[in-house]
Amino acid sequence: MKLINGVFEGGGVKGIAAAGAAAAALDAGYTFNSLAGTSAGAMVAAFVAAGYDSAELRHEVTTADWPSMMDVTVEAWRPVGQQAGLFMHHGLHHGDVLHEIVDALLRRKGLRVFGDLPEGYLKMVATDITHGRGVLMPAGLAYYGYDPARFPVALAVRISASVPFFFKPVTLQHLTRKQDVLFADGALASRFPLEVVKSQPEIPTVGFRFVEGPHEHNEIVGPLSLATAVIQAGMSARETLPRPVVAFDYIVDVPANIIPLQFDLTPDQAADLFDKGYKASARWFDENNVQSKPLNRRATDRS
Repeated sequence: MKLINGVFEGGGVKGIAAAGAAAAALDAGYTFNSLAGTSAGAMVAAFVAAGYDSAELRHEVTTADWPSMMDVTVEAWRPVGQQAGLFMHHGLHHGDVLHEIVDALLRRKGLRVFGDLPEGYLKMVATDITHGRGVLMPAGLAYYGYDPARFPVALAVRISASVPFFFKPVTLQHLTRKQDVLFADGALASRFPLEVVKSQPEIPTVGFRFVEGPHEHNEIVGPLSLATAVIQAGMSARETLPRPVVAFDYIVDVPANIIPLQFDLTPDQAADLFDKGYKASARWFDENNVQSKPLNRRATDRS
């Protein structure tokens, strides 16, 4: 059996391309020993953990009703309604539809809570914006009084994908302190969480990272447009920086030529994203036998 650990970067609807990349790894004969991801990467990791195969991944992510996930918090004339949504709900969209879609897809495979999986098999990153803490789910939820094994996987995905200002932050109660805690996108803490996977010489880690996509001109004329520009920059600015030599195991660059928050994409656009991610990943696995090549080990080994 060819085992790898998979780590998926966050990036909004670019996650469709990451799903394609994961599908190619499965078709290349690899089995994921563990999975980790942030935001959209957490969603992809959850679907793979649930047992979706290559064909099922393509069908589900390309036929999903992505536009419906923009469930606005205030139905009103723009931009007044959007500003009201930000003020009243701390986000333009509820995120409820996203949660419902993910929950339904995971339940279809019998995955409800983290305890349905081997311990440590699936990890996701979130950000506690109330206390300024990065949280590695599910284990990190014990700090707030929750049993990690009984925590819903779909809710963890929703928490990790709470893009600031775009989706409402998720409120959980700190069960021991009886205080409300707001959680937002895990990308605030770690967008590409390779550090959460334990290095093992016999099981390589493969990180799936997005390469530079389009960068639209944002006309910044008020608080709403400023918030939108900040969100977009936070999700794509890293892609334009020089790529240093990394101390990870392996990196697969996944093309995703789309704005991260372009949820109003068509099924054809979704299929194109998936197929491009699939082809790039299939080519990479064809050229790189991760079981035989010497690994570029990390300088430090973290759990």
